[in-house]
Amino acid sequence: MSISIVYNEDCLIGMKRFCDNYFDMAICDIPYGIDVANMPYLKEINTRVRQKNGSLLNARRNKKTYVKKDWDKSVPKQDYFDELRRISKNQIIFGVEYVDWDGLGSGRIKWNKGVADNMSFKSYELIYCSLFDNSEIEIQLLWSGMMQAKSLKEPMTQQGNKKLNEKRIHPCQKPRLLYRKLFMDYCIEGMKILDTYVGSGSSRIEADLANCDFVGFEIEKDYWLDQELRFMNYKKQLKLKF
Repeated sequence: MSISIVYNEDCLIGMKRFCDNYFDMAICDIPYGIDVANMPYLKEINTRVRQKNGSLLNARRNKKTYVKKDWDKSVPKQDYFDELRRISKNQIIFGVEYVDWDGLGSGRIKWNKGVADNMSFKSYELIYCSLFDNSEIEIQLLWSGMMQAKSLKEPMTQQGNKKLNEKRIHPCQKPRLLYRKLFMDYCIEGMKILDTYVGSGSSRIEADLANCDFVGFEIEKDYWLDQELRFMNYKKQLKLKF
């Protein structure tokens, strides 16, 4: 049985407890330094989207609005990357276009999110991967507002029923399917996985499904509590299936 634990702690403090190369892989979604936690759209309650049948749906009606926070004011500094490389053999890091660390390799994964042309959000995100150099691999996986991918086999086809969508509990939440793809392509069963910015806990759930040991850090108490509840609910659902 795999081990899974998330500490409500600053990762720069927590990482110092681990010896060199303790983790096989670090999969981290770092702060981008764009102050996303204070963006106005996260407080909106009347955002409407047009459905395929032409009707308008209030996308945030009865949804929890996010509390303004300061965790995304700046990107992690060089000391973070140095410590991450010290304790992990390989790294997959979201938001690499926002940092300028010494020692960062040239391997990139481009996540195409399927954002419509008229949207103000970026249509892709860049991910650093230490497992290869001088190349860019593209992953297509729909994740744009209420439009979420149906499956890895149909990555750009949205769910036919919005009730099946993954519930968002974090303003920078990444879909479980994206982490599932990363685990399938770059990890094997039994690996020790590190995530220094756990956020919504998508990485934690997929690490458990992949039978990997998982250690994470989340400094914000309410995010930590939310992902703990999400993980416990996931484990309960697994038990109900057997």
